[in-house]
Amino acid sequence: MIDFINQKLVALYVTIQTWLNSFTKEERGDTNFISILIILAIVVILLGVFIGFKDQIIGKVSEIIGKFDVH
Repeated sequence: MIDFINQKLVALYVTIQTWLNSFTKEERGDTNFISILIILAIVVILLGVFIGFKDQIIGKVSEIIGKFDVH
């Protein structure tokens, strides 16, 4: 009788471990997806800033380059 209970407990343990391990394997893809979304959002925000201020940026760069006296 004790052997039967031990077999059932081992089977239950293996089932629970398999079930718990399936959750950790599925989260890896979600984490990568979220990281990609965050990086994409940062790129889009920077793009918006550069497009919005492009005339001012070009003006400042031209002013700085114009100060160099090349002989």
